[in-house]
Amino acid sequence: MTKVNTLDLYTIRAAREEDAVDILEIYNERIENSTGLFMYEPVPLENRLNWFKDTKSKGYPLIVAVDNTTNKVAAYASYGLFRPHTAYILTTEISLYVHQQHHRRGLGAILLGEMLRIAEDMKLRNIIAGITSDNEPSVLLFNKFGFKNVGHLHDVGYKFGNFRDVLFLEYITKATPNIQKSGIPSFKPFNWSHYVFGGPSTQ
Repeated sequence: MTKVNTLDLYTIRAAREEDAVDILEIYNERIENSTGLFMYEPVPLENRLNWFKDTKSKGYPLIVAVDNTTNKVAAYASYGLFRPHTAYILTTEISLYVHQQHHRRGLGAILLGEMLRIAEDMKLRNIIAGITSDNEPSVLLFNKFGFKNVGHLHDVGYKFGNFRDVLFLEYITKATPNIQKSGIPSFKPFNWSHYVFGGPSTQ
């Protein structure tokens, strides 16, 4: 039996504003049914639209895996601010979510690998992932791609009747930092309009 290539079933591209509806479905399902998001109530569409616009305006990437059969977003990944203070500019926090109906198809690995490649293009230095300690599959996935466990926070969340721990993992890129004459670093913005999976991803 011939093994199906996941990339024959899905298209990886930069997110579009109209994808917010599908992203909202994934996000709210994770709020309601998992410990992956420390929230209790689903959010409205406006929340994801504002997040989309903020991510894009700051030069961070948001990529999606689109089911070629339904044309719906099956998974997405993004970078965002790790901390608001400006000296953290080359450190970013990653988010990655897969629709529950598309688990175990390799989408998490495909998106994570692509996001690491994009980070190198953008000249980012440190990628942080915060993962609930009971989410063993995600921890194993990030470890497989070279993320190192650097912290364990105990009882920082309370959901589904129990306190929850969070693990912090980091990945240090090999990118040469872009240091301005002023001594202040910067990253290259994600090229939203011309991004191609596996190709150049910065402006």
